[in-house]
Amino acid sequence: MFTALPATRIVLILMILAIVSGCATKEAVRSERYFWPQPPDAPRIEWLHSYSSQLDLKMTLFRSMKESVAGADTPISIKSPIEVRADAVRDKIYVADHEIGGVYVFDLRNNEIRILSTSGSGLPEQIAPIAMAIDADGNLYVLEPRYRRVLVYDPSEKLVRTIDLMKISRRPVALAIDKDRGRLYVSDVQLNKIFALDLLGTRLFEFGASGSDEGAFNRPVGITIASSGNIIVADTFNARVQIFTESGSFLRSFGRRGDGTGDFQLIKSVAVDQDDNIYVVDGRSHSVSIFNQTGNLLLVFGGYYAVSTSGKNAPGGFSLPSGIDIDSRGRIYVADKQNRRIQVFQYLPLNSSPPAVPTVHHVK
Repeated sequence: MFTALPATRIVLILMILAIVSGCATKEAVRSERYFWPQPPDAPRIEWLHSYSSQLDLKMTLFRSMKESVAGADTPISIKSPIEVRADAVRDKIYVADHEIGGVYVFDLRNNEIRILSTSGSGLPEQIAPIAMAIDADGNLYVLEPRYRRVLVYDPSEKLVRTIDLMKISRRPVALAIDKDRGRLYVSDVQLNKIFALDLLGTRLFEFGASGSDEGAFNRPVGITIASSGNIIVADTFNARVQIFTESGSFLRSFGRRGDGTGDFQLIKSVAVDQDDNIYVVDGRSHSVSIFNQTGNLLLVFGGYYAVSTSGKNAPGGFSLPSGIDIDSRGRIYVADKQNRRIQVFQYLPLNSSPPAVPTVHHVK
């Protein structure tokens, strides 16, 4: 026979649990921090942390109580991240994962992980998301290349519409959104073209052709938009980055194939920070190179490191990095594909300085 607990005792128990849970949810204060480049140069990039599973989120009160009663569940884990997008306003990280066949939502505000539903899209539950973009209103655009369709989710993660690319594209692989002009850009690696659409999917214009001449492409696998509206394209098999005006007119290009510092081997994606510096992810050299708008190399960070064989955190160590995104706070998110995680870095503008810490590791 059970005796009902007095209300005051129930409240006291809940308060104690909340305090314990609150302590458990605080992120550990790191005594070591990791920066690039090496001294005496001022640090420009700081490693913050990485996300690979549900265990990397703060422990909530509900989860703590559930695990104390029923035991810990098998954590939801990233399997094969190919693209990442971050919504700094809503504290969400979206991860396109080929192996699980969907898009993970890392909800950092509520410390939850869930998978976007494809219900109502006409597509199967498991899809092959390859690219994503976020518009000015926080809507998420997800590219499914096999069906040549873009799924559009509102900030509450409800599917609100789809964009059919069947009539214009053969093998779409990348998306970018110009938030100021309300445009959606789609790159096609079979046609070697970039298509400009409005956000409802109406075709506006296109540019590009197959080849190695200025303005031509050989597998354009990544796109990003500068603050000016210029379109920056990762021209992968030509081992270069090309820059176009907002109307698609060629401006300039930079890069060459090689294994030296700043050379390109296999470009996977591009992004720009708040100062319009261009970040180029190279999957074969397992690194990220940063250039200014004229193509001058500013910094390279990263290098090969397989977490699977070491079991260590390895800040800045990559194994086939793929996607990249930079949010409005200057946080850099890299899809570290074969390490099955998302690494997060902080861009440090020249006029900023990191606070003093007990131990600082400067990394090449």
